[in-house]
Amino acid sequence: MTTDIELTMDFRILHYILGGIGTILNLIMLLLAIFETPKPIRLYSTLIINFAVTDGLACILDVFIEIRVLPYPNEDSMGHMMNGVCKHFGLTTCAVGFSLYLHTLSHSIWSLLISFSYRYFVLFNTKFGMKRVIFVILGFYFPSFLQAITYWTNFVPRSEILPIVRRVHPDYDFNESMGLLTGITDLSAPSVIYGMIHTTLPITPVYILVFIIRWKIVKVLMKNQGSMSEETKIMHRQLLKVLTLQAILPATTFGTSYLFIGCELGGGLS
Repeated sequence: MTTDIELTMDFRILHYILGGIGTILNLIMLLLAIFETPKPIRLYSTLIINFAVTDGLACILDVFIEIRVLPYPNEDSMGHMMNGVCKHFGLTTCAVGFSLYLHTLSHSIWSLLISFSYRYFVLFNTKFGMKRVIFVILGFYFPSFLQAITYWTNFVPRSEILPIVRRVHPDYDFNESMGLLTGITDLSAPSVIYGMIHTTLPITPVYILVFIIRWKIVKVLMKNQGSMSEETKIMHRQLLKVLTLQAILPATTFGTSYLFIGCELGGGLS
């Protein structure tokens, strides 16, 4: 029979493998965008850098916190068991780390929309300056930034959440050796509601928009392929493949957000 300690070790290995691979790949992407970007798409490299930094930071923070979220049906609270490096620095460090992690996920989904929209508009020779691109990135980043600086304030110490988690999950091992136990005891707090909505609600409409824009890009490329040079067509196709891959890979991560909301709503309705 698998023990909690064995499961914790399995999850730790999984965090290290996936987080490590993600960090390395995003570092490679960042270096390529900075030093190897062809001149015709030099401006677009700003969006690639934005992607690489956001996703790379998400991977690093995932390893740093190693979080297990425990939603509770019929409870206005949820527990978090953090077994990463952050546990050696205390509650505030882990809470801030988790808040930053969530904000990278939400900014990543907005970055997808920005990148696909950019590729679509440049097909019509729309001119973008560096300042305009940075302004758009910062504008879309602000909601995520607001989430990052407010969500962490809702976490309570072990002494407050322990009686709740023991009542709801009596079979779980909440020994301090399993990680730093914290949680949120009031899911109706404005900053909690904002964080949950901002992390989950935009996902479906943004993904729908992304694949609509992708369809439009393909349509324009097919229509104008006779007037494009072979080099231009190849460049657009390659960028489209990269963007599509970037759109598909985070889907599993965002799916876990929907599972959490489903647990909370399902419990509240039962």
